[in-house]
Amino acid sequence: MLNVLRSLQLWSWLPSSGARREAILEAMVRVVGRGGYRAASVDEVTAEAGVSPTAFERHFQGKDDCFLAAYDMLVERLLGEVQAGCDVELEWRERIERGLCTIVERFAADADAARTAVVEVAAGGAEARRHQWDMLGRFAEYLEEGSEHAEGRELPGNIALMSAGAVSGVIFEELRAGRSAELPELLPDLLFAVLVPYVGPREAAGEMRRAAEAVAY
Repeated sequence: MLNVLRSLQLWSWLPSSGARREAILEAMVRVVGRGGYRAASVDEVTAEAGVSPTAFERHFQGKDDCFLAAYDMLVERLLGEVQAGCDVELEWRERIERGLCTIVERFAADADAARTAVVEVAAGGAEARRHQWDMLGRFAEYLEEGSEHAEGRELPGNIALMSAGAVSGVIFEELRAGRSAELPELLPDLLFAVLVPYVGPREAAGEMRRAAEAVAY
């Protein structure tokens, strides 16, 4: 009986299956963010997570499967943060600015997560790129209301997706150059790029200057 109780006490200190899975995903993010997707190995991920290869195999079919799950986890977290910071009662431009601010600040604070989500996903193959495309589509949904501010200007049907892609492209280049910490300084430029198709260059430039003053302050 004493041995049984000791066994139960031991198991109570072991991480749950869900906790181990999350630890593996977090480890994948760090390993890929530090050294790149192609160089990452399952052995390195399991060592980073502090789990056995058997534990990894219980949750994932291989490196690709784990990476896609880690990427989706990052996207859901980022979307959750963006949504939490965007009060629906705010005017559309304010919501866009707050959303962009959340993204650049989050990426500046966690370079490994940023590189995994924006740069290294391109190395993950066709399925990873499909997940990335889906992610851009979800962020583009926040921009679609901008068509109501176009005041009769004719816009391409996929302008929201094009704008989201442009922002992603700028962030990609900054991360690839190792300038994640400087991303918040780009907020005014990113805001201009998103707003200009909808409100025109004059109003977008005004919003850019206002945001630049706020960043400088």
